[in-house]
Amino acid sequence: MRSKKQPSGERTFVDIARRAQLIECTIDAIDDVGYQKASLAEIARRAGITKGAIFYHFANRDELIEAVFAHVLTSGTELIMARIRAAETPRAQLRAYVEAFVASLHINPRGIRVLYAIGDHITDDEGRPRLVHDHGLQEAAIAPIVDILRRGQEAGEFGEFEPRSMAMMIRATLEAMPTYVLAYPDLDIDAYGADLVTFFERAMGVAQ
Repeated sequence: MRSKKQPSGERTFVDIARRAQLIECTIDAIDDVGYQKASLAEIARRAGITKGAIFYHFANRDELIEAVFAHVLTSGTELIMARIRAAETPRAQLRAYVEAFVASLHINPRGIRVLYAIGDHITDDEGRPRLVHDHGLQEAAIAPIVDILRRGQEAGEFGEFEPRSMAMMIRATLEAMPTYVLAYPDLDIDAYGADLVTFFERAMGVAQ
């Protein structure tokens, strides 16, 4: 079934608000009943509309799920980049990056859980999980860290190491945090984040 939605440049305020509502209702549904059971009928029920009305805004469930994925990912990225821009030195920016990632687990826990819940279901053209195999997504995730590390080395704040390898280790460690939060509900993620900052600073040769 083709979507009846208008071109993005012609969307009204009501259209934009309805799309935002559907995205939030989808997040709620996936978080409450799981990815597989979050059907269009369930999402429509939560939004107080008919299932058919969803097709005015999204061509199908996959397109709606893609919008949810992009929304959560963009929100998290904006939070992290805002914290980085507010910090003055590369060392402070690295700390801000880690702290912002931790903060996102407090600010939008539902969104983070849903992001990981649907990650394995959003696939590339070869049927592989895009979150893991999409080169563009992976590069976009580590690029800000690589930039911070290189500038930190140039400024003499960090020691000698390969920035890209270190950035990949930092990002992989942070991306494991939501899983730890689910597995260990009593985990003090703020303290854990602070420990990560100390650990990585030591690994990069920062004097304590």
